[in-house]
Amino acid sequence: MVTVRDVMTEAPKSVLESDNLVHVARVMRDEDVGCVPVVDDGGGLLGMLTDRDLVVEAVAANDDPTVRQAGEMLRGGVHTVEADASVVNAVETMGRQRVRRLPVVAGGKLVGMVGLADLAKNLPSAAVGELMALITKSGHKDRLP
Repeated sequence: MVTVRDVMTEAPKSVLESDNLVHVARVMRDEDVGCVPVVDDGGGLLGMLTDRDLVVEAVAANDDPTVRQAGEMLRGGVHTVEADASVVNAVETMGRQRVRRLPVVAGGKLVGMVGLADLAKNLPSAAVGELMALITKSGHKDRLP
């Protein structure tokens, strides 16, 4: 069985819940990513922030990005996958939740990220194509075949 640990990107750059939004934006820029995990002081995953969150939530509200903290931006729950879970589990979760990347946890701590690029390198192209179709399908609620 191929596990998520086998295909994930290890030790993704994260930000603390107390980091301001300028720091979050700089991490995204420097790492060339569109989302970043938010963790507590112990490395526990709290949520994810996207570049869209920064623009739609903070910039549009005219918030001061030097004052507003990452933890204040988190909304709802975060979907994760366990590092030792099957890759099939990750694919199903990504399809069901319509997300392109998924934080990988072990014992509640962030240990990696698995995204479409990781899967594209490790799965048959037809499977990745099906996943993309499910993720982009409006109103998707079905399980993967």
